[in-house]
Amino acid sequence: MKLYPLNLSRLHYVEIGQFIVRFLTDLKNAGIITTTDAEFDALCQAIVTQSPVYNDALVQIKAKAESAMLAERDDIRDKKITTIRRAVSVYEFTDIETEKIAYKNLKIVLNNFDGLEKLNFEAETLGIVNFIKELRNATNAPFAQLLGLDKHITNLETANTNFSTIFDKRSTDAVSTVVYDTKLLRTNLVTSYKNLADYVFVMAKTKKNTDYYTNILAVLNNGRQYFADILARREGVAAAADKPTPPTAG
Repeated sequence: MKLYPLNLSRLHYVEIGQFIVRFLTDLKNAGIITTTDAEFDALCQAIVTQSPVYNDALVQIKAKAESAMLAERDDIRDKKITTIRRAVSVYEFTDIETEKIAYKNLKIVLNNFDGLEKLNFEAETLGIVNFIKELRNATNAPFAQLLGLDKHITNLETANTNFSTIFDKRSTDAVSTVVYDTKLLRTNLVTSYKNLADYVFVMAKTKKNTDYYTNILAVLNNGRQYFADILARREGVAAAADKPTPPTAG
């Protein structure tokens, strides 16, 4: 008895919405009465409430660009920020005085922009612009250059521009006037799902005198395996594309 392994963070924004809808549909089709367990019912209702709001947010994102491409480009710029943080952290214990000073000053900048990657799309875009300005101002530019950050800063700037280019393309379709923080909605929805899945898994292991939780676990695993297979196929295609072509016989 186990919870089928699935890396939810690797699912695209649209796929998360589909994944949750699939779970709720499978749960209903299996005839599971959620009110049998008040705790499970509360966890389930949290997902039921969040799912349509998240899907409405996806409609808004689609009006600006394909959400999969947005997610990919947002992930790229997030990693560029992480790269800068790691590049600075290398000098935390340096014995060279100039590097110590550079590290100390740049660490202040990094702390001021802590959590930048977790902001909603628009806020992160502006935050990155301000972050780069701080790193390139007259005070910090010499420190950034000394620690070899220039190329990483440029890479972040490029990644942010690439994201904005897609996000700022307006659709001719009408867009809801409601502004959604899609990143936060995704995080909350995934967290609620994980809480429910963990609860069911523990109860299925401990309540061995009832099929109630094992039946729910089967519903969970059905959807998890389906989307795990999607990820496996996607990553298999990507790996094949990256594999060098063997030389042909002469």
